[in-house]
Amino acid sequence: MGAAFLRGWVRRSASSAGERAGARYTAARMEEIFADLGATLLVHASPTATAELLRVIVEERGRSFSLLPDGALGVRFVEPDDTVARLVPGSAGTLVRVETFREYLGFPQTAPLWRELRALVSAEAATRGIEVADGPVSLFERGPELDDRNARWFRRV
Repeated sequence: MGAAFLRGWVRRSASSAGERAGARYTAARMEEIFADLGATLLVHASPTATAELLRVIVEERGRSFSLLPDGALGVRFVEPDDTVARLVPGSAGTLVRVETFREYLGFPQTAPLWRELRALVSAEAATRGIEVADGPVSLFERGPELDDRNARWFRRV
């Protein structure tokens, strides 16, 4: 009788420990994803010159990146606008930042593509002698759920 009780207790303890480990992993992974998607790029050039850099990249990598009808830049996981980035003119140049992104499978999936895009912009700018620096970090808040476990996130203003 004691063995049956012990077996149930061990099973519940192991399940609980597994859930806690999974939650810790998920929290750490989400922090990493938010850090990637919140990273911005300050291109020391006009919005027109920065848009030209992006146009060249989109032409070369049209499957992953696209120019959206409203002039924003789309990063595709499934749809062209899974992540939407915009050019924001400023006194020091043009800021390239994520405005919104969508989750799939319970997580934002475009962080690696956003990291790649920032590297491509930096490389293309370097070939043209344009300086690029890290910009201010964006923070995001989760919008309403789109389905049973996914939502769209928006940059905090």
